[in-house]
Amino acid sequence: MKKTYTSPLTIAYTDQYMNWQLGSGDGSHPTNPVRAKIAVQMLKEELPKLGVNFDMLKPEFLESDIGKLLEVHSTDYVNSVTAGVSSEWDGISKLNAETAGLMFAGTARLVEKIIAGETLVGFNPQGAKHHAQKAYSSGFCVYNDMAYAAVEFQRAGLRPLYIDWDVHAGDGVQNILAGIDIPTYSIHGHGIFPNSPTTSLPKKVDKYLYANKEEGWWNYNLQLGSGDAEFMWAIDDIALKVAEYKPGVILLATGADGHEGESWGMKYTYEGYDYAAGVVRELAAEFTGGKVLVGGAGGYQPFSHTPRIWANVIEALVE
Repeated sequence: MKKTYTSPLTIAYTDQYMNWQLGSGDGSHPTNPVRAKIAVQMLKEELPKLGVNFDMLKPEFLESDIGKLLEVHSTDYVNSVTAGVSSEWDGISKLNAETAGLMFAGTARLVEKIIAGETLVGFNPQGAKHHAQKAYSSGFCVYNDMAYAAVEFQRAGLRPLYIDWDVHAGDGVQNILAGIDIPTYSIHGHGIFPNSPTTSLPKKVDKYLYANKEEGWWNYNLQLGSGDAEFMWAIDDIALKVAEYKPGVILLATGADGHEGESWGMKYTYEGYDYAAGVVRELAAEFTGGKVLVGGAGGYQPFSHTPRIWANVIEALVE
């Protein structure tokens, strides 16, 4: 029997996301969660004008989410963060620990809705914490919600795959999912964080694909200074591989820090992001029935380009 979807889009958001204050907690940390609030405000104002219905989901961290965290993280690590300890902030911060759990829960609830057939596109603006590793935090990321989502989708038989166009490689997702038949594709700037042996090459290259098919990861190391042409080349190449795999759901980390206004060295424009989002929309329409899970990932222009790019990508997926 054909499922009836109650909503083409569900957005996971709570104002408690604003409690995500890393470093010293004085607001000076480059990760400003206000980007999530602004992106959601944009979507609330603009989606009705586009004729798109959507649901809002206020995430709550459930007792069962501890078990979900342990699907992708070690027990000692989860216990440490739960106690308020992380290298991402100074001292002990129960509030940051609770917020990390809420951000993970936002993605977990979206996964449940997609599997149940209650929504097609799920968006968590404070999701896609793609650097978090199995036993430690990294790169402002504590709990790897996308790695968990991929494992849960696989368990449900949906053949997930992961696409990441943050300017920084999605190394945590890659490492956690390696070798379990969940492909990961990352488009990122060469030579910047995390710059690990499995995400970047030790010499300068141009538009180079570095892959390990046995482990299931493909990394597109674009030279600093690359713009829309290189971005489009990479997403088009990914599309060919996605078509071969025929996924049942696509996971997307839509990092906005490759934008030309950022300091990381890439030169993507709005046109590049629009093109990439259009490619994902077409792939989802052809292979997944429209099912896409999206996390905001990085972006350090919190009052302008970052929320605008995130909102544009979501609107492209559901328009």
